[in-house]
Amino acid sequence: TNSDLKYEESMRNRIKKLVDATNVIDHAYLVKGRSLAVKPNIVVLLYALANDENLSQSKLHNEWLLPLSTINTIVTECRNAGYITLEPIPGKRRECILRFTPRGREFADLLLAEIHAAEEKAMRETLAHFPPEFVEALEFYAKSFHNALNQKVGDDA
Repeated sequence: TNSDLKYEESMRNRIKKLVDATNVIDHAYLVKGRSLAVKPNIVVLLYALANDENLSQSKLHNEWLLPLSTINTIVTECRNAGYITLEPIPGKRRECILRFTPRGREFADLLLAEIHAAEEKAMRETLAHFPPEFVEALEFYAKSFHNALNQKVGDDA
């Protein structure tokens, strides 16, 4: 029916706006990293590590969706630059926790200061117009989308 078609067009338009918005966010991080002459994936590593004291290569792979080969490369680069150390996890043969060195912490704090300030400014502006639950709604959408996209064909649950 006509109302079904309008609903579908409205749904597609909302989804496009959401995808466009997430692309703008991703691009902003990429551009800022480049402007600071830091590889984008190193920015991701430093950002993740600054927010997680128990970050391992596996967790970086699973939560930040970086390929393992990329993680190996950036961990090696950051380790060689003196930014991080690897601390073995007891009982895990090949898994290590990534830790900042003092030099790495200083570098990350300097690198991330402008990013964090921009994030906080954008969040304040957003919360002035939308309820705080919008973050939870976005998280819910992201998980629902991930689950729907990875659902086996024929599964209805």
